[in-house]
Amino acid sequence: MSIELVPTDNDAVIGLRIDSKIELSDIERLEREVDERLKTHEKLRVYVEMKHFAGISIEALFEDLKMAFSHFKDFDRKAVVCDAKWVDRAAKISNKIFTSIEVQCFPFDRQPEAMAWVCS
Repeated sequence: MSIELVPTDNDAVIGLRIDSKIELSDIERLEREVDERLKTHEKLRVYVEMKHFAGISIEALFEDLKMAFSHFKDFDRKAVVCDAKWVDRAAKISNKIFTSIEVQCFPFDRQPEAMAWVCS
């Protein structure tokens, strides 16, 4: 698995660590986690640590997009911990297009701040 679930202090926050190429099985496991958490929470948040992103399979991409559209209004905040500059630029664009979810990027040396922000 290239997506590992990471514990957080808030059950409404799904914590993820990405460390290689994302495959369909990763997205399917994430879908099950989202569906399970939505049974007890109206809105969810996401915390993502991206140490090494080696891409996403085409099957995983389509499943991820399908999941994103079906759960579009179920998320209100996302923290991404990553040192890649393109991720920060993508988050800024996302905030302008998708106003129902606030996305903030943090470098790895500010990881505790990212976790505190998304869990608050």
